[in-house]
Amino acid sequence: MCAKNEKIMEKKFMIRNSLLTDIFEHPQTRNLYKIYVLVFAVLGVHTVGKEYAATGRVTFGFPFIVKGFFNLDKVIFFWLCCFASVCAVFYVFKIWSSLRARAKGGKVTVFNWLGATCLALYYVYSFKMATHAVRHFNLQVAGVLIVTLEQIRFLMKVHAFIRSKTSEEPSRLSFSNYLYFLFAPTLIYRDAYPRTNSINWKFVTQCLLESISAMFVIALIITNTYPSPERWARKFTINDVLFDMADKIILVPLYAMSMFFLVFHSVQNLFAEILQFGDRLFYLDWWNERSFNSWLTKWNKIVRDWLYYYVYRDFKEHVCDNVLLARLVVFLLSFGVHEWVMSCCIGGFFPYMFIIFMVMALPLSYFQLPKNIISEVVMWLIGIFAMEVGIVVYVLEWDTLSKNPLINPTLWESLVPRFVTADCALKF
Repeated sequence: MCAKNEKIMEKKFMIRNSLLTDIFEHPQTRNLYKIYVLVFAVLGVHTVGKEYAATGRVTFGFPFIVKGFFNLDKVIFFWLCCFASVCAVFYVFKIWSSLRARAKGGKVTVFNWLGATCLALYYVYSFKMATHAVRHFNLQVAGVLIVTLEQIRFLMKVHAFIRSKTSEEPSRLSFSNYLYFLFAPTLIYRDAYPRTNSINWKFVTQCLLESISAMFVIALIITNTYPSPERWARKFTINDVLFDMADKIILVPLYAMSMFFLVFHSVQNLFAEILQFGDRLFYLDWWNERSFNSWLTKWNKIVRDWLYYYVYRDFKEHVCDNVLLARLVVFLLSFGVHEWVMSCCIGGFFPYMFIIFMVMALPLSYFQLPKNIISEVVMWLIGIFAMEVGIVVYVLEWDTLSKNPLINPTLWESLVPRFVTADCALKF
C-alpha cells in the first residue's frame, strides 16, 4: 500500500478553462498574446527578406511543411489501422471479461495472467509496427511524429481503460463511452465527463487559426535554423557546432513556446470544444516553477496525470512501496518513450534524452531553488540550454546517418553517436 504520510490524489473533472484562456481574457495580460503575434510577424518579415535576397523567391516556410507531411496518405492509412486495432481491443477485452466473470477459483488467476500477457504482447507489437511503418513508408519528421505520438496516445488510452474497467461487470462496458474517451483530451478514463452545453464555433475557429499559425511559426524557426545545402555538403567542425548553438539560441524560447502553445493549448482546446469536453486544465503555470520536477508536472498535465495514476501509484501499491524507486520508474518510462520517438525521427539511436535524464533531470528533480525571479530565470536558462543542445546534436546525428548509414552495426556502433564514429565533427 502507499506510504501513510503520502497524500492520495484523486483526479476530479470539472468545467474550467485552460490557464491561458483565462489569462488572455484580461485586457492587460492580453498584450502577451499581441506580443506573440508581433514576434511572428517580425520573424516572417525577416525570413521573407532573407530568403528573397538569397534565392529570389519567397516560400514563407511552406515547402518545409509540405516536406514534413510527405506521404501523408500513408500516415492516414496507418492511423486508421491503429484506430481499428484499438476499437478491436474493446471487444476482445469484453469477451475476456465475460469469460473471467464466469471462472471460479484458480481459473481466475489463469485468466488474469493470460490477459496481462496478451496486453503486453499487444503493446510490444504496436511499437514494432509503428517503427516498421516509419521506415517502410519513408516518412518525414511531421509524419513520424504523427505515427509515433498517436501510437503512444492510443496505447495510453487502452491501458487507462483496461486498468479502470478490469474489476467491473462486462455488461457495464459501453463502446460509446470508450469511443468518446479515445478522442477526448484526457488520458484518465471515466464513463462520463463534465460537458459544456453547446459548441462555441467562434472559439473552434480561433483555435484552428492559432494551430495553423503556430505551425508556420515553427516552420519559420526551423527554416532559419536549418543549415543550408552548402553546409550539408561538407563535414561539421566543432566551431560550426558552437557557432550554430550561439547563433540560434535566441530562437529556442520562441520555438519552445510555439510548440507548447500548439500542442497543449490550441489543439487540446480545439478537440475539447468540438467534443464539449468541460475540463480544459491541460497545463499549469510551469513558467513560475523553481524545481525541475514541478516544471515537468505542470508543463504537460495530461501525461503527468496518466503517469501518476497508472505508473507511479500502481507501482507503489502493487510492486514496491518506495517513493524514490517509483519516481525513477516514471522517469525511465517517460524518457525511454521520448527516446524512441526521437530515434524514429532521426533514423537511429542517440541517447540524448537519457543523458539529460541522468545528468540534469533526475538530480534537479530533488532540488527547489529559492523563490525569486533569479531562480525562475535559471530554470528557463537550463531548459533553453538543454533544448538548444538537443536540437544541434539531433540534427547532426540525423544528417550523419543519412550520409553514413549503419550497415549491420555492432552493439557499440549502435550505442555511440554516429557523428562521432563517422568523424563528422572535425578539429577546431
